[in-house]
Amino acid sequence: MVKKLTIILLVAVFGCGTKESENSKSQMEITYSIDTVMIDSKGYFLYLSESLGRSFLAKDGKTLYNLNQKLPQLEVIDLSLMELVDTIPMERKGPAGIGAFDFYDGIQVLENGEIFIFAWEEIVRLSADRKSVEKYRFSATNLTGYSLNQDEEIRYEGLISEDGTHFFTFYGNSAEFSSRLGLAIINLEEMSLKKVDLPLFEELIQFEIQTETNIGYPYTYVEPIHFTQFSDQLLISSSPINEVYKVDISAGTYSHLPFSSLLTANRVEVTYPTIANSNAGTTEAVRDRWKQVSFYKMNWDQETQRFWRITNQTEIFEEKESIDKLALTFFDRELNQLGEVRLPEDWESTGAPFISQGMYLQFMNINDELAFVRLKPNFKDL
Repeated sequence: MVKKLTIILLVAVFGCGTKESENSKSQMEITYSIDTVMIDSKGYFLYLSESLGRSFLAKDGKTLYNLNQKLPQLEVIDLSLMELVDTIPMERKGPAGIGAFDFYDGIQVLENGEIFIFAWEEIVRLSADRKSVEKYRFSATNLTGYSLNQDEEIRYEGLISEDGTHFFTFYGNSAEFSSRLGLAIINLEEMSLKKVDLPLFEELIQFEIQTETNIGYPYTYVEPIHFTQFSDQLLISSSPINEVYKVDISAGTYSHLPFSSLLTANRVEVTYPTIANSNAGTTEAVRDRWKQVSFYKMNWDQETQRFWRITNQTEIFEEKESIDKLALTFFDRELNQLGEVRLPEDWESTGAPFISQGMYLQFMNINDELAFVRLKPNFKDL
């Protein structure tokens, strides 16, 4: 059952691309409507402790899998029906055990029903019938193809390809946990490695914030890197720069696409300390970084046949309260920028956002029940 709490009338907003970039030429008029809907949980107490931060939206744009870390279990929500439709229990131990970890980094669910669970230094592949598992660990001794240097290792954060044959991630210095030296494409069937040396990784070093102590640098803040697969291409972007690298998955070649915005800055300026001598100093430096622009991942929406990207800039006040200023930018399938629109000033962005069925869905917890604020844009070429 869908309960509509509020409906806001259409608001006319104008967004346009800029002539400064060849990928930012077109103009559109964008209007939108907003409502709020409750998810019918059928009496089940949904796991909302992480604000859907470990959930995964399937390729169909309708099926949302929410990871309940405590059980562990997947809660399956149909975003077209706005209701809980299934739960998928998983075992920690046994022949189909996913591992007795206290915490899982994330999940992916393929169209064939296979489930990938990301753990600390392991990726677990659970079969569609949940009767068997395959576990992946990567090292210089079990990977063929490109070689890992003696001081390099594979990271376990990234993206599984839509067909389950490849893992897209980083490789970095084994002595520096935050180090990211380049893109790693791993063929899971052949256990072979391909390295791609993108300029992005070197460029992001300037934004890092390190905590200096007598024993070195135990903590380093690094900027998020976003992966999106689109057909045989891998789109790679980062939080502080308005750009995308488009990588040919098979060949390992890439092209660089810079963009330009009329609503936000196009990159973060390093006006904050990049070395702090205490945890409190690091926290303050990171807060100063967050006051600037952040670009989210590219999301392909089948309904509108466009890429959507969320951009955020946070205003943080002395009393530690904050206001998020968000914008949406739209691109065609060739990544030509079509337009951008600023969201209402009272838009709440706490928790996970989703692009689904021609709408932007923002998580809300209303009295321990799951709800979404939905923004539906309408486009008109100028």
